[in-house]
Amino acid sequence: MIKCPNCTGELNFDPKATKVVCEYCGSIFDPKELNAKVKVTKEVETIEGKSYTCTQCGAAVMTFDNTAVTFCSYCGSQAMIEQNMVKQNKPDWIIPFKKDKNDCINAYKSTLNKALFTPNSLKDTATLEKFRGIYMPYCNYDLEFKGRKKFKGSTYSHRSGDYQIYNDYKLDTEIDSYCRGVSYDMSSNFYDDYSQSIPFDTKEKEPFNPNYLPGYYADKPDIPLETYDSIALDVAKSQSKSYLAKHKDFSKFGCYNPMIDYTVKNRSIALYPLYFLAIRDKKEKNVYYAIVNGQTGKVAADLPVSFPKYIIASLILSVVIFLIINSNLVVEPISLCIFSTVMAFISLVMSISQLSAIEKKANHSDDEGYMAKKENINKKQKIFKFGYLYKQIIAMILPLFFVFSSVAEDIFFYGSAIISLILVLISFKELVKEHNLLVSNRLPQLEKRGGDENV
Repeated sequence: MIKCPNCTGELNFDPKATKVVCEYCGSIFDPKELNAKVKVTKEVETIEGKSYTCTQCGAAVMTFDNTAVTFCSYCGSQAMIEQNMVKQNKPDWIIPFKKDKNDCINAYKSTLNKALFTPNSLKDTATLEKFRGIYMPYCNYDLEFKGRKKFKGSTYSHRSGDYQIYNDYKLDTEIDSYCRGVSYDMSSNFYDDYSQSIPFDTKEKEPFNPNYLPGYYADKPDIPLETYDSIALDVAKSQSKSYLAKHKDFSKFGCYNPMIDYTVKNRSIALYPLYFLAIRDKKEKNVYYAIVNGQTGKVAADLPVSFPKYIIASLILSVVIFLIINSNLVVEPISLCIFSTVMAFISLVMSISQLSAIEKKANHSDDEGYMAKKENINKKQKIFKFGYLYKQIIAMILPLFFVFSSVAEDIFFYGSAIISLILVLISFKELVKEHNLLVSNRLPQLEKRGGDENV
């Protein structure tokens, strides 16, 4: 724990001033010059702090001062924290916070203001105050290729009769290439779609210094260091291919696919700054996350939709479209049936897309960090799609049946169209529910303890 050298009071890192400030005597220190308590044990440097473990979901964070954790950042539970002292291997690098909590809240508010259908509850001051600064562990890759490499190229020469003549080339070159700053989070609780949507500028990383930590929490890495090796190598290959293909010495000889086989030179552990917010839904079965990059202020957020706002906007838009199509303002029975069928089809397509995305997210199939933990591999879920889609299917078939039948009475057309539109309205409500399910996450205890949110 780091104390003020002048009064032994609590120190906090101020991201605006990039200084360490004492809460009690007001002393200000340069974090690079302040002596830090870094203990050496068996030639391995460690940092010591308090570990808080949530009794609800099992998530754990560390603190490096006497700040108490009032609620869990991963599931939002209040005052359900157990405490103990722990030591952790010292990271290699750190990107200090550059944005303070007010910057974070303002960035999130700006994102909410652009989302017309967001529930007002997300904008509550009490909700926004729950943002917490957390240093998230990342694996930082250095990749390189040194040596000779042979490439092939081909350029068009001329046409001779029915033949097109090309010149083929073999390029033999010496390459000294490196790729740095490729990073991936090392917490299975922090999903890849969040971490990769708010990238960090690794040029601003600093050698690790514990004086940047007071006033913030830190998550602990819980997946193998080599988890993202193949993905990092693919990124390096793609970037080098794009660069070399545009280079004049390669493009001149028609070498448009210059692949380089990189190797991992080094993996280092770094702490990157994030502001984290967890909001439980009304039934407390799922949680919505908001993450703000503590370096750049970029936001990644789960934004649920308010059904009343959505349906009012949808109805207004539907009426406008219908009136434009029927400019004579005469509601004809066949046109009403066709309109209801089109609306049902649109709802059906959107639902199929949503449900596929929900199943993919529920199984974390694109989250390497989550799947790196062996206990998560066999937790795949299947979503019964027909249970969501039968209303749209009925809403499509019913009006078309009367359009192509020999029934002449208008009452059947109007009746089927009204029933279809009612089913569409219900399906739109379920579509909002599907969206809110897609942008939410199951409470973490389901993955930590294998529990059931209904228990």
